[in-house]
Amino acid sequence: MIFRRYSTFQSTKNPNDLKKHLLGQHLQIHDLDFEIFDRGELIKIIPHAEIEKHVYTLPITRVKIISNGTGSTIKTLSKPRRIDIGGPYMIMIFVTFSIIAAALLYIYGNGAYNSTAYILVGIGILAFIFLWIRLEQGYFDYIRKINKWIKSHV
Repeated sequence: MIFRRYSTFQSTKNPNDLKKHLLGQHLQIHDLDFEIFDRGELIKIIPHAEIEKHVYTLPITRVKIISNGTGSTIKTLSKPRRIDIGGPYMIMIFVTFSIIAAALLYIYGNGAYNSTAYILVGIGILAFIFLWIRLEQGYFDYIRKINKWIKSHV
């Protein structure tokens, strides 16, 4: 949902040539291998992270190639792997609950808990900033580099 990214590219090549060109290749990003393979009418770009020791949120990218008369349109959808999305969702739930609790304390506390409400909002904002910085350095960086690679190969 909030971590999905969509991109669209145009190419002058026909869809069959693009599929043949992309399939079976490997992509290296930050010493991590991504494999490209066919999944029906879609092409999937999946990371090989079995031997990784660090915990990252890694994307699975689906590439759909659509013929448009003069060439083709390439649409990509990147979303986190199911195994990786739990951590970011937990942090987002924590941020949401801390802001809701702060709002309730501020509204119903009759001024007695205003400083606590401000502290809760600050903690929620700091947790969100920490999450966003980590995702920009990892997950969104992988997506940017995958899209750059696709754009350079089509």
